[in-house]
Amino acid sequence: MDAAHLHLMINHLPILGTPLVAGLLIWGMIRQSRDVLRTALGAAIVVAALSYPVFLTGEPAEEKVEDSAWLQERLVHEHEERAEAGLIAILLTGVLGAVVLWQSRGGRGIPTATTGLTLAGLLISSGLFGWSALAGGLIRHDELRTDTSGLTIPAEGAAPVDSLAPATREGKSDGDRDD
Repeated sequence: MDAAHLHLMINHLPILGTPLVAGLLIWGMIRQSRDVLRTALGAAIVVAALSYPVFLTGEPAEEKVEDSAWLQERLVHEHEERAEAGLIAILLTGVLGAVVLWQSRGGRGIPTATTGLTLAGLLISSGLFGWSALAGGLIRHDELRTDTSGLTIPAEGAAPVDSLAPATREGKSDGDRDD
């Protein structure tokens, strides 16, 4: 196992963990359960802590593939920028979760305002991680390289794609495909 494998394996922790923790926090708020709220806040801290190693393994993963012919540096750069935004958001959210836990120590109530801010941070972080994951997928998955209208985005340095022509693969038209 190398840095690239490790990065690809652990990047799912914040991507999946953040919305799950947000859901747990929402459940605790609906149920008004101190135990569920404290568990969710603790989980927010754990997800924040686990997100940092994901970020740290990104650069070594890039170095492993940087000389590959298929690599498009602009896609890697976009993924890095989005990942950094997600990391900052989740780290701030984790700190906020720790503050809320501290405020609720010793049987005190859990402050609604800061709990709500923690939930907002989790939701924002979740969106940023999803956005970063899309950019990460674009690095190696050509099938994801479409804009919102479904038109193909040409690879860096490639000739523009005729968006009105039917999709082709290896010179075959849609009617000739042997899928």
